[in-house]
Amino acid sequence: MTEKIQRRFWDPVYDRLAWLYDGVDWFTGNTTHRLRRRALPYLPPAGSRLLEIGFGSGRLHLELAARFEMAGLDLARGMALLTRRRLLRRGLRSALCVGNTYALPWPDGRFDGVLSTFAFSAFPDAEKAMDEMVRVIRPGGRVIIVDAGEASDGNRPAHALARAWTALGDFMRDEVPLMEARGLDVQREEYGPWRCVHVVAGTKPA
Repeated sequence: MTEKIQRRFWDPVYDRLAWLYDGVDWFTGNTTHRLRRRALPYLPPAGSRLLEIGFGSGRLHLELAARFEMAGLDLARGMALLTRRRLLRRGLRSALCVGNTYALPWPDGRFDGVLSTFAFSAFPDAEKAMDEMVRVIRPGGRVIIVDAGEASDGNRPAHALARAWTALGDFMRDEVPLMEARGLDVQREEYGPWRCVHVVAGTKPA
C-alpha cells in the first residue's frame, strides 16, 4: 500500500471519526491504552519537557500533561481539536501542533524525551522520522517508541499479526538498529499477546 493510498484510507478514520476512537478501545477492554502505558517507566522525571508524537485522541496525553511540560504533534486535525478540548476541560496545558513528523517545528535539544505509541509504524520514511526525533532531544534525553511488530522468538501468532498490520499499511520494524545508528544507548522490552508489542527506549549520550 503506497503512502498516498494509506493516507486516503486512514485520514477519515483518525480525523473525522476522532470522537469514536476511545469507544473502540473501550469495547476491547482498553487494551490499546494499557499497552501504551507500558512506556511510563521509561519516561524522564516528572517536570521534564516531553513531546508526544501521534497523540491521537489524547487519552495518554492528558495523563502526561499532569506530570510533564508537554507538547504534541499529530497529523490528524480532528485528533488535535479533540485533545485540545479535553485539555481545556481539565485545566491542563500542552503545545499541540498539526504537522509532519519529518519536520518537527522545534529547535534542536528542546525536549528531555520524545514518546510515540503505535504511530512510528505508520511512517514510511523511518530514517527521516528517527532523525527528527533524535534531533529535538537534549544530550541525556530519551526517545521512547511503543509499537507492534515481530516477536524475537519468531512465534507464529505474532508473525501472523505482523503480516496483517502490514497488509493494512503499517511498516513492521525493529527500531533498535535505527536508534543505535544514531548513537543512542538502547533498551528493548517485548510484551502483550504473543510478545507482539515492544517498547524501545534510546538515550542520547550526555
